[in-house]
Amino acid sequence: MKKKLFFATFLLFAIAAAHAQIITKPEKKPVRKVLTPAPPPAPPPPSTNKSTTTGTQNASVYSLTSVRVLIKTGSDNKEFPSKVYVTLMAKSTPANWRNYLQFSLGNEMKINSTTEFGLDLEGRPPTPLEDYQKSGLKLSISYDPNFFADAWKIESVSLVLEFKDQFGSLHPTLGSKTITFSNAYGFLNNEYRYMECFTDASFAPLTSVIRK
Repeated sequence: MKKKLFFATFLLFAIAAAHAQIITKPEKKPVRKVLTPAPPPAPPPPSTNKSTTTGTQNASVYSLTSVRVLIKTGSDNKEFPSKVYVTLMAKSTPANWRNYLQFSLGNEMKINSTTEFGLDLEGRPPTPLEDYQKSGLKLSISYDPNFFADAWKIESVSLVLEFKDQFGSLHPTLGSKTITFSNAYGFLNNEYRYMECFTDASFAPLTSVIRK
């Protein structure tokens, strides 16, 4: 009886061992690593050097910086020491008449000759270009004869204007502007002492008049 029990136990053990050999271990699958992209680099810190310059600060502001006058004398000279006074103003701002002037031109202006001279900028800053472009220019010539019978014949008058900005650069189209008043002619004398020449807002010459 003991032999049979031992034999049965041994047989069960043998069957169990054989069954364990038949069962295979599960195959291990390779582990896949998921690569996470690196985060983008952080933006650079804001600059502490802030510019305060704006577009308007760099914009050009043009002004009249030079005025020259050319007067052609006809068949009757301007004698010495008779005086000539010349002023230039914007028609829309007559208060600026003392901005550009020439006083007491006492030299002789010979017959059939051209006399050129400059107008001085007096006292205040140059007149902005836009002041002249509102309504145009007025050039005034005043004659003060030394003797009541003296007379001076004018054949024509020209203006040479120079416009620059605050940086010293010439205006692109009006840097040097010549205006010729071909209708500025006639006699100035002890009675009719004034000649006035006018332009429009684009500086085209208009009328020239002689008055008392």
